[in-house]
Amino acid sequence: MSVEFSRHALEKARWRNVQMSHIRRTLQSPDELYEDVEHGVMIAIKKVNERSIVLAYKREGSLVKVITLYYTTKLDRLVKVKTVRRAWKKIK
Repeated sequence: MSVEFSRHALEKARWRNVQMSHIRRTLQSPDELYEDVEHGVMIAIKKVNERSIVLAYKREGSLVKVITLYYTTKLDRLVKVKTVRRAWKKIK
């Protein structure tokens, strides 16, 4: 799998101190996977220590384009809000 990052994603990764190893592991084997029906992207989530990493990306053939990413300690609240208003649809 080839991974490409938007300028926004690279800026946020640096600013938020997101480790590239966490990004790769999340893309390869997410704990949870959602379709963001509002924005037409996929959301991959993986637990990393006491927080979770959230990645928004698009897949184009074998290329994965990461759009944005962040860590959160409030994953349950985020998922609840997004799924209740049907912005995210659970895939895995």
